[in-house]
Amino acid sequence: MKYIYYLFVLILFCACQKKEEGFVVRGVIAGYPGTKIFVREIIPGNDAWMNDTLEVKNGKFEYRGKVESPRLIYFIPQDFLGRYELFLENSDIELNVENGHYRAMGVTGSKSHEEFITIRRDARELLMGYSLCEKQKNEAFKTDTELYKRLEDSTRVWNGRLLRFLVDRVNYSSSLVLPYFASEWMKSEDIQNMESFINGLNSEARNSVYTQYCEKALNQAKKVQPGNAAYDFVLQDIDGKQYRLSDFKGSYVLLEFSASWCGWCKLEIPYLKQVYDLTRGKKFHMFTINLDKERKLWEDDVKKESLPWPVLSDLKAFDGGVAEEYNVSGIPVIFLIDPEGKIVTNKLRGEGMISFIEQLSF
Repeated sequence: MKYIYYLFVLILFCACQKKEEGFVVRGVIAGYPGTKIFVREIIPGNDAWMNDTLEVKNGKFEYRGKVESPRLIYFIPQDFLGRYELFLENSDIELNVENGHYRAMGVTGSKSHEEFITIRRDARELLMGYSLCEKQKNEAFKTDTELYKRLEDSTRVWNGRLLRFLVDRVNYSSSLVLPYFASEWMKSEDIQNMESFINGLNSEARNSVYTQYCEKALNQAKKVQPGNAAYDFVLQDIDGKQYRLSDFKGSYVLLEFSASWCGWCKLEIPYLKQVYDLTRGKKFHMFTINLDKERKLWEDDVKKESLPWPVLSDLKAFDGGVAEEYNVSGIPVIFLIDPEGKIVTNKLRGEGMISFIEQLSF
């Protein structure tokens, strides 16, 4: 009887022990010739990588740790050919790859990964439509301004459909995977849809690293909406002369964000020169804000282009500084600021920009 009692206490003690939190990924890659595999995670809105290196023995590896919330990681082979995607969560996960082919991968033990695969499969047609529209828009930019405008509107419609697709998911409010797709698909101009998406998430989903990125991007996008005050910067040209935006109140100011390596930006130069000629001598000032990181690239580009207006820089590129304050994540972007220092628009491009400027009263 005494032994039965002790046995009961032991069983009760074991049952009461809290299971250790964290994840264990056991991977098998059939025919893998390497001895290492790399773990990578791209942080949303950041170029930094989270790195780990794992040993591979006889095609097998093990990865242990803990994540605050589910997130997408990549296992990169030693030869860097292909990658194995896994939506990681705190659970016991098995990953099996047949013949070393990254598309022939099986994952068990991660409910988040199952949801990730399902969402991507269900959104396939929407993604194809969006990608096709984006491709046609880029091609039209060189030859047909009116078609470009229509396709730009169409891409916004497709993007709205993608976000609507996320909101319509059955487990939308509590999903820890949907915020990842939102961080990939959201556009800064789609404020209403993104705000609705975020507000519909529960507290756990809102703590996701992807939701936090979306919220930051949303707040940045709101700052540069038409009617808001433009960020008052102080920048210098290659000769060290400083320019403060607020010194030009009383005049319109056009800000073009560009870089030496940006081919699309170079296509805008003829149109910008037309704007310069159109507004010369009027209450209108133009500045190019160069987003190179290296001073020599900036200086060489200034000398090469010989623009008749100042080319300024803080040499921070997209990493903070003026680009972040103006929510610039891709270029070219062209802002127009009114005489009161408020944003009029950031959608100026090509022939449409010239038509817009011609309608202003100076």
